[in-house]
Order: sequence, then structure tokens, then C-alpha cells
Amino acid sequence: MDVALYEGEILNITAEVSRYSDVEKERMIDKYRKAAEKKAMACPFCHEELRLRAGEIRDIHFAHLKGRSCQESEAYDTYQNQTKRENKKHSVVKEIIYNELKGQELIRPDLKVEYGYKEKAEEKWKHFPDIYLNKNGREFAVSVITNVHEIGDDKVVKTINKRNKYFQDKGLESIWFVEDRELADDFEHRVLHLWEAEYGLAIKTEEDNKWDKLLNELSEEFPGYNIPHLFGYRAHGPMNHDVRSLYYVHSIGDEITFSMYRLILDQMRSPFRAFALTKGYRMNISQALIVRDEILLSDKEREDQNRLEFANQVLFQIEASKAEALLKRDSNEARNKQKVREDYFATIVHESFKEVALTHFSIDIDVVEYISKLKYLSLSPNESEALFYFLKIHRKELEDYGLTLIEVKKWVRYALGKVNEPKIRKWLVEIDEL
Repeated sequence: MDVALYEGEILNITAEVSRYSDVEKERMIDKYRKAAEKKAMACPFCHEELRLRAGEIRDIHFAHLKGRSCQESEAYDTYQNQTKRENKKHSVVKEIIYNELKGQELIRPDLKVEYGYKEKAEEKWKHFPDIYLNKNGREFAVSVITNVHEIGDDKVVKTINKRNKYFQDKGLESIWFVEDRELADDFEHRVLHLWEAEYGLAIKTEEDNKWDKLLNELSEEFPGYNIPHLFGYRAHGPMNHDVRSLYYVHSIGDEITFSMYRLILDQMRSPFRAFALTKGYRMNISQALIVRDEILLSDKEREDQNRLEFANQVLFQIEASKAEALLKRDSNEARNKQKVREDYFATIVHESFKEVALTHFSIDIDVVEYISKLKYLSLSPNESEALFYFLKIHRKELEDYGLTLIEVKKWVRYALGKVNEPKIRKWLVEIDEL
């Protein structure tokens, strides 16, 4: 192992000698070797004396005297070998999470928190979580993973799957925190892009079960609608309503925050992706790591609000879908009217002056007020006509009001699903045809 108890403190020999140049390194190794021979180095676990080894077969390390090795030191070596692939952030994040959870152990008699290799050393496990947590008999394996990237992703996938299966067989529930550099979210398209390794890190929580219930209720109330498809999500194939969570960890110095995402995993094939139910939100460590029946990892009020907003979004998308169906029914009539109008303009003015003629029908309007009336279904027939001619001539000016024609059409389709007045519907159809 690479650590020893020296002068009352933990000495990491690998980190220590790395501070010196190649010329000085041999001198420092010899210095610590002699100190160990004089019984100055002890095992931080069993407190037996250690020797410093620096041969050609193994890197520099501390070793027990022959026949004196302890189980914790062996478990520590196994764990260190397991985490070799991680970057420097791994140990920093792990320690901050450990300290936060350990602090709660003092006030919760039914909570136990320990490093994985320490807790399970006697059982000689093949794999260890970074942190072991036991809440009233319910056991969790808490792990931080970094360097999840395409190069070597297959190896990482196998490692994660192997550990998840191992922890599950041992009766532990896995909780993974992923380094934030891997986060690739695109909420505009409701997609979370994933490495294959990330696909296996999505976990199931109590909040996810509440999301499952909501999705099932929406599906029962509105049969025939594919919820991800309503939001324009391009799925690989059929998707089950099995909501999962992914947690990303963001560290700046000693400060850590978590961001959490509720998602439905797409079919397991490349490119790996998931449908994002929420935009994701951040939580500080003291809020995220509260332990109740499980680690909280969520803001209950935020989750309730997100579910309410999502349900409203589904209702809106369904109404918009119905409006689009009505629009298709009216499309032939709209095209005929458009043809008549164009023919009329062609007979009274030269093609080059068509826009001038159109301006005769335009009205100087407060477009923001009119769009607001459109949203609340309060446009009159005359206002609907005025809005059409304004958009016909001045659509490029919408950006000045923070609007786009696509957004306006979205509200038009919503209104078409609600408004029955023929004179209003006539102009709404014209706007949608722009």
C-alpha cells in the first residue's frame, strides 16, 4: 500500500516522492526506507510496523513484515487499484460527500457511514463502493465516477455493470455521482446525450416512482398519445414509462453542488440518449445529502412543481396536436382562399408593387398586446385580421419584441383547438399558412 502512519500523520509515499526531482528522489526513498527499518512507520489500520519496498517488480510501497498483513490494508490496496482510472477530482469529491454524511451519523442513531473498503474489509470483497451507508438496515453503495469518455468507454461500461451487479448481489442499492464534464443536455429538444457508461448509472428513487405514477395517469387519461413524441423527442423505438435519475457533481475548489435530471432511457443502442422530463436543477451538498429513508437527493417542493408544470405541458401539447389535426382539415379551404387573394392582387397591381398594396390593409397594432390576447383566446375578428396583415408584412420585426413566427404559430394552433368563431378561425388559419 502507499500509506503509512509516520510521526502521528498519514504519509502517502507516492505523493511524497513525486515532489522531488529524479536526482533527489532516490535520496528521499533511502531516507524513508531507513526510518521504516528503525520502526518509524506503522500501518494506519492495525498499527503493526511497516517496511518500505522499492523494487523493479512493484512500484514503491509499504509492506507488513512477513506474515503480519492485515485485512484492512489488503482491502485498501484492492480499492486503490480499483480507483486508479479516476482523476484528481475523484478523491476530493469523495471526501466532501463522506464528511457531509458522516456528520449526520452523529445525530442519527440508525445511520452508519464508512469508507467502503473499511466496512467490508473482513468480508474480503472484490469491489468496494467509495462510501458505505446503512440506514436502519437498508444498505447503499455510494460511488463517484470520473473520466467517463468515449476512449475506453467499453471498459468503463463493463466495470460499472460488474460493480452494480456485485453490489446488488451483496444487498446494496447503488448511488452514482458523475463528473460534470460529461453532462450533455439539450432541453430544447428534450434530450440528454449519454455515454454508454452513463446509461448504466441512472438509478431509481422514490421521486422517480412518483413520476412513473404521473405518466401512467396521463397515459390513461389520454390514450393514444406518445408523451415523448408530443415534445418532439426522436426516440430509437418504443419507450416504457420507467423514470430514472442521473446525478452530476460540480466542484470548484472545496465547494460542491449536485445537479439532478429525471429522464426516461431510450433503447440501449448508439447514439445513447434519454428523454428529459425536466431541465435539471442544482442543489447544494447540505440539501442534497440529507438522509431519511434514503439519501434525499432532491428538493421535494421543486419536484412537485416540476410534475405540475410537466402535466400542464402535456395538456398543452395535446391541445396543440388536436389543433393541428383541425388545421389539416381546413388546409384545402385555406389554400383556395390564398389563391383567390393572390389572384386579386395580381389583377390590380404589378407584381413588383404587391407589397405596397398589402400595406393598405395593414394596421398599426401593439403586437405584444395582440399576442397576449391570442394566448388568452380574446382576439376579436377584426383584431385577428389586423394581426394577420401585420405578420404578413412585418414578420421580420418580431425579433424586436422578443418573438418568433414559430412561437406565434404555436399559440395560433392552440387557439384553433379552442375557438369556434368562423371569422376568427379564418384569419388564424391564414397566419398558420405564412
